Amino acid sequence: MAFYTDLSEVYDALFPVSSAQRSLFDGILKDGWVSRVADAGCGSGAQLLHFASAGIRCVGFDPDPALVELARRKLASFPDARVATGGFADIGRIVYPGVDLVLCLGNSLVHVPQQEARRFLADTSAVVSPGGGILVQILNYELLFRAHVTELPLMRAQDGAIEFRRRYDWEGPRKVRFRTTLRIARGDEPLIVRNDIPLYPLYPDELWEMVAAAGFSRIRYHGDFSGSEFTPESEALVCLARKT
Repeated sequence: MAFYTDLSEVYDALFPVSSAQRSLFDGILKDGWVSRVADAGCGSGAQLLHFASAGIRCVGFDPDPALVELARRKLASFPDARVATGGFADIGRIVYPGVDLVLCLGNSLVHVPQQEARRFLADTSAVVSPGGGILVQILNYELLFRAHVTELPLMRAQDGAIEFRRRYDWEGPRKVRFRTTLRIARGDEPLIVRNDIPLYPLYPDELWEMVAAAGFSRIRYHGDFSGSEFTPESEALVCLARKT
């Protein structure tokens, strides 16, 4: 996607792995049920790096070639990690059956229409081991739609040298235009890149039904990676679901 190719240069600065994410990953590893991890929409590979550094076998995939190249460089020193180019529909081709945990973070799941998201979750279940699971993170679109949120918080990095402005233009409850402006300070002439892509909101009850229909029965919702309770006012939705 050209949108993420434009972002690839500053991706890690804008979307670093948070301490809360690291703590959640470490807690999952401590539980002892994960030896293989896949990351769908892996971006620059930063989340996979955390697992690879812990000795976990990893595979990631992303539709954007520039991000895939970043991830490959980041994971090059880990022989049990590989990264491929592909979208959600390619999980059955890229991920071998028996993976213990599939990640789908960074609001990635809403980049495809709802029926494709449903199909992806079913395909994910087909490659996940018995007792394995999926970790999904999206925004709480029930809150965003109800409040008719059109401006998301400004993102800044590198002491303000990078600014990422994000706007939502709603086309109804099932589709929103995601309009962004990326500004990178470069001497007297900053680089400014504008993009516009469609997103396809998933709502909490809808995602729960999709995850359950895919074969995951132990489903937990949180409002962030720190494990706070999910409520209608939560800005994010973090879902950890496992097979029985």
